[in-house]
Amino acid sequence: MDSDIHIKRNTHTLKSALGNVYLGDSGERFCYSLEDVIRGTGIKIHGETGIPAGEYFWHITYSNRFKRDMISVYTESNGYELINDGKSFKGIRMHGGNTAVDSHGCPLVAYNRLSDDKIQGTAEKDLTKWGKSVGGKGKVYITN
Repeated sequence: MDSDIHIKRNTHTLKSALGNVYLGDSGERFCYSLEDVIRGTGIKIHGETGIPAGEYFWHITYSNRFKRDMISVYTESNGYELINDGKSFKGIRMHGGNTAVDSHGCPLVAYNRLSDDKIQGTAEKDLTKWGKSVGGKGKVYITN
């Protein structure tokens, strides 16, 4: 079974970036994603910038903050840090939430799109369950 996660962002506002999440090669949307604003190349505001489009790794690890297993997105061998264009993003997890305020730089995942800046109905636990079923690691492809 293909362990790739595809996040295809399709709506950008002054507050957030909204997209669709696809798992493996199914071609069917699994859920929606919502992230902080995607800023220009080399621009990052801590906790208020979505991760740049690109190819990353994911694996499931225990989150001390959330107290459960979750999908972590990274580039570095420490499995914790994501570096793109010289900018570091640390502790990126795919988790539940409703608006960019909940994101803190992480992709939020939910089943319902309420508006261009709000999602609802967390998909995090189902996403983690899927991740475990495909071996607990893979790649994430994010496009704008």
